[in-house]
Amino acid sequence: LLVSHELSLSGGPLLLMELAFLLRQVGCQVVWITNQRPEGTNDVSYSLEHKMLNHGVQVLPARGQEAIETALKADLVILNTAVAGKWLDAVLKDNVPQVLPKILWWIHEMRGHYFKLEYVKHLPLVAGAMIDSHITVEYWKTRTHDRLKYVQ
Repeated sequence: LLVSHELSLSGGPLLLMELAFLLRQVGCQVVWITNQRPEGTNDVSYSLEHKMLNHGVQVLPARGQEAIETALKADLVILNTAVAGKWLDAVLKDNVPQVLPKILWWIHEMRGHYFKLEYVKHLPLVAGAMIDSHITVEYWKTRTHDRLKYVQ
């Protein structure tokens, strides 16, 4: 299960989409959820969604029972970007503890306004975090320690 905060031409969603296609090439079943969908028709997200469908990636709504069941059944859940963390409490609610051990959190952001507790409060509890650079890793370690009072 791949969870993106948006479906756009920005870096994070495009990297995750590329990963989705690579996973499909090696035979994985891949499901994509976009947490923040624009209202109405958006040509970019519509085009990208159909590109994924054409590559065999299943696209689901971010909310609802199907999203919860998919997360609970998934072998791996990849949260793409810090902002995607909002999806955990908003959708999974009481099921968050069951999904945390299956989460690989791929964090790209480095600016402070992305470190909101509503986004990242579960960061110390996930199976792993993949962070784009050594400098960004140090940034997130400091923020995790200072704001979440978590020490590795």
